[in-house]
This record gives sequence, structure tokens and C-alpha cells, in this order.
Amino acid sequence: MPAVTSSDGPVAVTGASGYVGSHVVVALMKRGYTVHACVTDLNNPDKTKHLLALNGDDYSGHLELFFANLLKEGSYDIPLSDCSAVFHAGTPMGYGGANNPRQIYDGALNGTNNVLNSVKKVGTVKRFIYTSSFSAIHHPMKSGYIFTEKDWATDNRESDPNWSSSRIDQDGEMAYSMAKVECEHIAYHFAEKDGRFDAISVCPLTVLGPLLSRVHERVNSWQWWLGRMLVGKTCERQWNALWNIVDVRDVGESQALMIESDICKNGVRYQLSAANESGEIDVLQLQAHLQELFPQINVGGPPEEINQIIKKYGAVYQAPIARCDRAREELGLKTHAIKDTLYETGQTMIDLGLVKPALK
Repeated sequence: MPAVTSSDGPVAVTGASGYVGSHVVVALMKRGYTVHACVTDLNNPDKTKHLLALNGDDYSGHLELFFANLLKEGSYDIPLSDCSAVFHAGTPMGYGGANNPRQIYDGALNGTNNVLNSVKKVGTVKRFIYTSSFSAIHHPMKSGYIFTEKDWATDNRESDPNWSSSRIDQDGEMAYSMAKVECEHIAYHFAEKDGRFDAISVCPLTVLGPLLSRVHERVNSWQWWLGRMLVGKTCERQWNALWNIVDVRDVGESQALMIESDICKNGVRYQLSAANESGEIDVLQLQAHLQELFPQINVGGPPEEINQIIKKYGAVYQAPIARCDRAREELGLKTHAIKDTLYETGQTMIDLGLVKPALK
């Protein structure tokens, strides 16, 4: 399908109040698009105030809020009306126990089908951008393996007891990964059969960067753990492997570039991860960066066990290693420096009152 421009009509974003969805909205408004921002609660200022405020910023685009429920069939018929592109960023998440594994899995599949059915009804959409995840790419491999868009989470799983539909009700991480894989395939097949639009996926890894609202901090999210470090707590997430970091602004920007690209076609996926090894860091390196960026704070670090691992193996597990080369080369994506990403994450969490830093 041909590329989309702001003159082709409005574009819609599902999950627009979320961390990624909000930055997709910003990227589109910078380019002059009229954005139909879809949210589940129009009466919650934490989900709407930061979006409405964008109309007062110096952007050439305009935002209109719409209520829509992923789990209600036909809920997107009105928000998607006359839209030339749809960015499907919304999905049920498990942070803080918000949804159980079955709700995560069923909600993702049913929600994606509901949005796609509305796309078919309105008939004006040329590009459908699905926010998948690196979880749809990552699969068991040895330390040092370099992941690309050719990898799927289903690879090397033939005899893996941890990858089975029978475990969906017990394993939230597996349920999420399995749902992302299936939703990508659903979108590609749906678009191919319909013939009027292309479906393209973006697969972000460790997403950090500026928070625009208090709802962008969810318990056990990457930004939540970074915030814990700023209050002097021990980081217990991914401390024995690498944090492979992508800036949330780059995730949003890449999606805007996808609808405007003449290269993108149905079935293409873009891995959004570190631009180079500077974004692939262990928690000791993360602690050192944060201590440099916030010298007035006593920054927490990894558990003491990390020293035993480094003493025995020389380093933590060197995974995941993945680069956003395709997005940079094909879309022309220009990425933020890792220290900028880390600073904006921490500073916005402090500014929003989400973190009371452990001052020296």
C-alpha cells in the first residue's frame, strides 16, 4: 500500500494513554497529523490530561480523544472512521497484578481482532502498525547470540516445557510472549486477505525514557525498577543479564516513520532495541551511569550475588544482544544516546512525584 502523509486524513492510536502509545501520539503530532487518541477512561485525568495538553504545545498536529474498549466488538468503529493509519499499541498488561495470565493472552488476541474488524469496516486504512514486543523475537540461545527480526519466540521450542499453551493460565510472561507472536501473525494474515492495508510490527525491548504521566510507572516495569534504584533500593530485575535499552521516544518516532515509508510492506517487523553496545549494559553499569547523572543521589545497585557471577564467569550473561539496525537503515531512525534516555527516565519520575530520591 502507498505511504501515508498527514494530508491523507486522521490516524488512530489505541492505548494512547500508555507509555508507548503516548509517545506515538507525540511523534505523530510533531508531523502534523490529526490523532484520534483512544483511551478506556475519559474521566481519569492521569490518562487524559497529558494527552490533551499536547494541543497546547507547539505541534502542528491536533489530538481528539475517543473512548474505546479493546474487549468490546465494534468499539473502534467510530474512532477509526476516515483514518488512514492505525497504531495498535493497547493490550492488557500484567504489571502489579492488573491482569492474570489468561486475561493477558485472551485480551491481546480478542482486542487485536476487534481493532482489525473495525479497520475492515471503515475501509480507509492503508497502514496498520502493531506494537508487538521483543518477547515475540526472543527464544533460548547461547550467550552472545545476536537477535534480529528473523527470530521468533517459537524457534527452538520443540522440546521446551516452558513453551506450551497448557501453561497459559500459570505463566504470565509466556502468555504475553505467545500472544504477541500470534497477534503479529493474525495482523499479517488479516491484512493480506483484506488487501487494502499493510500490517507492520514493532518489537521493543527494554523501553525507557521520559514518562509523560504518573500512569506510565507500573509495578515491575523497567522504569519502576530504575526508580527503585534512585531511592537506594536493590535492583532485582535482570541483574544477572543485560538491560538492552531503547528510548520510548525512538519507539514512537519509528512508528510514525513506518506509515510514511515507501519501503514498508505487509509482514515487515522492526526490532527496537539498543543502537549499539552502549545500550547493552549490566546493572552495575546502569548504577554507574545513574550515579554520574544524579550525583546527589545514593543509587542502588544489583544484589551482592552479581560479584560471584562476575568472579566465576568474568561477566553476567551476555544476553539479550539485539540492535535496531533495520529501523535505522530502512526508516532513517535517529536514536537517543543512552545517558539521555536514563536521565530523562529518572528526572521525569522525580518531577512526577513517583520517586523520592535517596539524597546523600
